[in-house]
Amino acid sequence: MPLAKCVRCDKLFDKTALPVCNDCVPAEEADYETIRTFLADHPDSRAELVSEATGVSVLCVLRMVDEGRILNATKASAVNCGRCGAPAISAAKKLCTHCLEELNKELLKQRTQIKPGRRKDPLVNHHVGVRQTLDAKREQKN
Repeated sequence: MPLAKCVRCDKLFDKTALPVCNDCVPAEEADYETIRTFLADHPDSRAELVSEATGVSVLCVLRMVDEGRILNATKASAVNCGRCGAPAISAAKKLCTHCLEELNKELLKQRTQIKPGRRKDPLVNHHVGVRQTLDAKREQKN
């Protein structure tokens, strides 16, 4: 079985079907039932509204939507940039194009400022042959 990291507690476990370990399955199922009950009364609610109403994290709601366990909750159509609040490129990047370019510029600037440490010069032709070492040991014994 493949090893996976539990999305709830970050513990390694043998992944079967769910993305959570055996210890977290009861909490995961309780959250699922809470979300399902809410969506029965409020179909086609956005993930943020479901999260606020049920107390289940938005990440958990979105994960269950992605897994296909919840079908009638909708994802937020617009994701905002985590730095400036402008519309983001995608939900995965969570940055607008301007902020992404700024971060890339900052990264490039930091890379140019990093100076590698001084390396020791390799010793060229500074080896002692095996025969010379053995001869020296033989002389020491005598």
